[in-house]
Amino acid sequence: MIMNAIPTKPYKGSPHQDNKERKKEAIRDISQEESNRDLEGRQKPVDTVVAAPVPPRQDAAIAAPPPAINRNERMVVAYWTDWTSGAMPPESIPYDKVTHINYAFSVVGSDYRPVFQTNYLLNRVVREAHAKGVKVLMSIGGWTGSQYFSPLSASPSGRQTFINGALDFIKDFDLDGIDIDWEYPGRMGSACNVYDTNNDTKNFLQLLKELRAAMNQLPNGDRLQISLATRLLPFDGPEGQMKDVSEFAKVVNHINVMAYDINGSWGSVTGPNAPLGGSSDLTYAGGAQAWINAGFPAAQINMGVPFYGRSLTTQSDMTTSQSMEVPFLKSVPLGDSNDALWTDPCERDAAYSGVWKYKNLREQGLIDQYGNARAPWIRKFDRESQTPWLFNPSTKQFISYDDKESLKLKVDYAKQQQLGGVMLWALNQDTSDFELLEVLQDVRR
Repeated sequence: MIMNAIPTKPYKGSPHQDNKERKKEAIRDISQEESNRDLEGRQKPVDTVVAAPVPPRQDAAIAAPPPAINRNERMVVAYWTDWTSGAMPPESIPYDKVTHINYAFSVVGSDYRPVFQTNYLLNRVVREAHAKGVKVLMSIGGWTGSQYFSPLSASPSGRQTFINGALDFIKDFDLDGIDIDWEYPGRMGSACNVYDTNNDTKNFLQLLKELRAAMNQLPNGDRLQISLATRLLPFDGPEGQMKDVSEFAKVVNHINVMAYDINGSWGSVTGPNAPLGGSSDLTYAGGAQAWINAGFPAAQINMGVPFYGRSLTTQSDMTTSQSMEVPFLKSVPLGDSNDALWTDPCERDAAYSGVWKYKNLREQGLIDQYGNARAPWIRKFDRESQTPWLFNPSTKQFISYDDKESLKLKVDYAKQQQLGGVMLWALNQDTSDFELLEVLQDVRR
């Protein structure tokens, strides 16, 4: 959703567009994918333009270099969705390739207490993860689960009710912490949400301080973690985007920045779903620098990457185009084989998501095992955003996505900037041999 005026070049989408469609695209279960070849020795896509990662804008320079972080301390945070457990049960999660599993989702009810219905799955995830030394956090909120964060944060009794529920999760399921996905403090997000532009962010900080204090009282409190799923740029305060978020860093262990959904059907032209670089701040690099410049330590920042792409139908033939930006038809096309009409419970609109899971790009034959496009699709690599895109001349369908090449550049950037690591949405969207997740392993090497 577009809530604030933003720069119109080069990306015309919202920097804070949430993952509403990430729920839409996972309505139906998915089948297991075919086995793919190992990463070693794979050729590069024949139509790739190789370029170095785009550096952050010079006028957004960091005052001091980020502190060094041990590579063994870097994180690979993976969101696992309980509604796709039929295709990826807890026992199939690649625990050896992640440091954290964020279990999605618990939602906050009108009584301000977080609830969820899949206890039996959470028990299995925790058992399997802890056997491999992996942490499990309950993710509370999400696009359709953020309705009551604003009023509960504003009330001492509401905060206490929420905290009691969160602590019960930790104690009952032996969790390693809580991930809060409030979309978004000070902004509407979903049409059902209550929000308070002037007070949400300060109330959120108070909630986090009280949650941290309560967690510290538990026997293993010093080892329990709080993480936040955040929009691309720092929180809003009464006067707009906050210039100092350092107080949040004192009470949370890390943030997982959703550096995707930058362009889509809410814009006016096609563009990259998750750009690494560009002349705008609305990029992976721009988001990381914005949080650092606002006082959040680099070592506590995980930049999010998508294991999916977004499709649109263009008004013109992009076969010979070197630009990702062309006008498109407002009707969102059907995405991959798992896409379906979905009605937003708050906005009452029924639509396709247009989402393509990476695994379905492979399985449905749009790209091959090396990343090359299969006819009639063509593949191009955008120099500015450092991301690939596909185009079908017959249907005029455009897909912006991430692949092994673009993810490697994002991992390299995270290492160069001494970030805490990377976050991914979502495990079920990768191939059966975790082709994309394997690329993310380099963040810890």
